[in-house]
Amino acid sequence: MKKLFFLIAILLTQISFSQEEEVKNYKWDDIPNFKEVPTEFATYPAIVLKDYRLYENKVGGYTYKAFIVKHQAIKILSETGINEYNKVAINNRYVRDYRDLKVRVIKPDGKIEELPKEKIIEKQGNSEKQFVFEGVEKGDIIEYYYVIKDFPDFNGCEYFQRDIPVLDAKFQINKIAQAQTYTAGYNGMKNESKGKITIYTASNLPAYKFERNATNKANLAKVYYFLDTSKTYDYINYYNSLYNFADGVSAKSMIKGFVEEYKLNDPAISTDEKIKIIDIFLKENIEIDKQYVYKKAIETKKMTPNMVLYFYKDVLDYLKIKYQFTASTDKFDDKFDKENAIPAALSEILIYIPETKKYLAPFQFWMPYGQPNALSVNNDAVYFNQEPKQQVTYEFKKIENVSINDNITEETSNITIDDDMETILVNKKSAFMGYLASYYRYMVKYIPQEKINDFVKNNTFNEVDVEVQKYAFENKEYKNNYDPEKPFTINTDIKVKESWIENAGKNNLIAVGKVLGKQTSLHQETNRINPIVLSYPKKNINYINLNIPTGYSIKNVDNLVFNKEVKNYKNEVIGSFKSSAKIEGNIVKITTEEIYNFTYLEKEKYGEYRDLVNAVYDFNNASLLLVRVN
Repeated sequence: MKKLFFLIAILLTQISFSQEEEVKNYKWDDIPNFKEVPTEFATYPAIVLKDYRLYENKVGGYTYKAFIVKHQAIKILSETGINEYNKVAINNRYVRDYRDLKVRVIKPDGKIEELPKEKIIEKQGNSEKQFVFEGVEKGDIIEYYYVIKDFPDFNGCEYFQRDIPVLDAKFQINKIAQAQTYTAGYNGMKNESKGKITIYTASNLPAYKFERNATNKANLAKVYYFLDTSKTYDYINYYNSLYNFADGVSAKSMIKGFVEEYKLNDPAISTDEKIKIIDIFLKENIEIDKQYVYKKAIETKKMTPNMVLYFYKDVLDYLKIKYQFTASTDKFDDKFDKENAIPAALSEILIYIPETKKYLAPFQFWMPYGQPNALSVNNDAVYFNQEPKQQVTYEFKKIENVSINDNITEETSNITIDDDMETILVNKKSAFMGYLASYYRYMVKYIPQEKINDFVKNNTFNEVDVEVQKYAFENKEYKNNYDPEKPFTINTDIKVKESWIENAGKNNLIAVGKVLGKQTSLHQETNRINPIVLSYPKKNINYINLNIPTGYSIKNVDNLVFNKEVKNYKNEVIGSFKSSAKIEGNIVKITTEEIYNFTYLEKEKYGEYRDLVNAVYDFNNASLLLVRVN
């Protein structure tokens, strides 16, 4: 009896692990066996029955190669699903050596038809080779796999969730003797690893649905994998790699010369001012380039991105200013993981200055010293502490929120209707503070002349068809990021090319709110899956002046009056859209104020948020009635 229990235990142990798959000589089952489609998934145009991605790296001696298998089976559930899912694309970097592209169609009655080559249409693109399978019908299952021989890929991320449900997903990668293969699965990917094979599986992954202002990508089912020589990999290992990355080469004479030239060792200059001087010097004088001679960086005025990190670190060390390397994720791409240090996910590298409570963003050359970068605001992060000759420690903290008053866009639009009652001219002044100002200053420094008009249109008349007749920039120099009295400003004179005026008998309707640029409608979006997440708090203020044409009057200015609010659970207003309109002489004066004083909002508050967004959209499409005066 004991022997029987032992055998049952062994069997259950084996069943608990997902079966290890052969990679190099991969073959599918002669008779496929797929999971039943749950009733809740039956309304989709298609469903993924199987999605297997298998990696086998061979390294050692004279061997340096990898074999990769991609195996999918998709059931077509509707006519619309045929053209959408009867194809496969292979990245061109693999095409030079892929083998065994096998395709078969399983009919609803179970009949299996291996697709001949003449029914596989090959299309060649710049970045991929695409294969389209002809003759597929509703109810069919398209199953295909291919094996790739390539150089080993030791670092990457595989996403398994898509716009249709996935019933059975598997990721498999082998470990190699020369280093450790580290992995982490998220959002439904279950670790079923054994021995030298790492396996993650998932079942019944729901379809991915994009939602505006949500951490869409961060919520997808995925597996990260990477290689490191450490026996264990944690946040200390990550810090060491980051610190060594910033270690550079000895350039003490260059750093000393820089400090002396800019008088940074003067005790009368505050730490805050010293760091501003360093930052302005870098951003105004240094060009990011593939120049690798760090000792001559100031002389050549060229640095690689990692040299920027060297430079900040070396000068701060020389001046004995305490700092902390800080790492976070792009909150829209990855959730911060306190258990696993994933280098590729820790994309937002900052230097925090405890004395001033401000940040440097070395890898975002448009970002001035002060606010954390936008993608990490209110996100979890790791802060590293290193005192001389002491062990490195770290702590997890949330990166501070930023002030709404530091991120304001203020626009003034003067609208004139030509005598033909068709042509509309707009003089618009757009003043940007905060993140947008920093980014736009960087853009106009490098954008090609032939792209300037598009830049002006896109950032002052979002997706409105206009002809730019004149433009000018104010306060575009980098140093103005430190002067709130000098916002980055775009002055434009444009002619509207699309129709804002509609005939209404002898009168006319003008959609004056379109001067704000295209706005998003959530009128059709009633359900919300994810919380609302914004990059940072912001405020948009618009002053709109419509010159009433001679011979006309306006009667319905109340059409442009809106008032919508979002409140938190303390009944405090954290978001709002308010507008007012009045007639003074022959001018309609309209003011709007749009406020988002939060970065996270529970999905239970979606109704209020939706109403606010829709109020902006409705204002954008509201019309004033121009009444002809007899």
